Amino acid sequence: MLNQILSRFRSQPPKTPLRLVVGLNQVDKMIPNGWDERLNSPTNEAEQQIKRRCNDIIKKLSQETEISEQSIEYYSALKRYNLIPLLTKIIQNAYAGFKLDNVKPADPFELADPDVKAFANEERRKMRNGVEEKVDSQSKTLDEIKKIIPEANLKLILEKLQQETKLPPKVAVIGKSGVGKTTTINNLFNAEFKTSPTTVGTTKAQIKEFTLSTGGALTVVDLPGYGRSEAEDQEYDKIYQDLIPSCDLVLLILQADTRDFSDDIEMINKITKWLKNHSVPKR
Repeated sequence: MLNQILSRFRSQPPKTPLRLVVGLNQVDKMIPNGWDERLNSPTNEAEQQIKRRCNDIIKKLSQETEISEQSIEYYSALKRYNLIPLLTKIIQNAYAGFKLDNVKPADPFELADPDVKAFANEERRKMRNGVEEKVDSQSKTLDEIKKIIPEANLKLILEKLQQETKLPPKVAVIGKSGVGKTTTINNLFNAEFKTSPTTVGTTKAQIKEFTLSTGGALTVVDLPGYGRSEAEDQEYDKIYQDLIPSCDLVLLILQADTRDFSDDIEMINKITKWLKNHSVPKR
């Protein structure tokens, strides 16, 4: 967000994020007998195979669409594996991504054996005790802004920032049926339902309000799955085009252990086009 603000006062503005992240889910299913249930992590050999195969998929998606490799991440929502790298890419690509800075994904060690969980908790405690000082990042940010922005402009920027902060982050989640949208939402954002879902336009699309474990709220636009029939896809395209432009980010979830990504590539290209027509979310 700071870079977006400062870019208005510099000659070369940074590239605006597309607001689209692709997640390759269910990597725990890619390698037979490759998951260590005691540790709740892949074996060393399986992890290397997962990384290699997912990197091949990432290259293919990047070559056949306009999305960059830096906007694609692999993970397992069910096993809570590699969620922090996925969340990092979401924050980097989201509009006003700073609003997701306090999100903490569900702990993968909660699913490990008790002795492994206890060891992990002890190591974390040692790390926390080793950090005595925290940097006041907000003060440093304001100091940097004040050096290059006139006071009148700074006031307008801060007002805009305050207005944006009052709005909960709004994330659209889309993917084929069975890719793990619900598990991803629950474990990635570590969120619980705040209110009953609200139907929007059709019973196939819902807006859900969540409460984050760290405080604050999250709005999730749960979009219907694509790829079952051409007629259904045409109907859903209208829903997508209506709802996606208003979102801070679109998370498109793919099944990592599949071999046919043709429908997914088509959807990535559609979403890219819609988001390019709305460089900032519709409010």
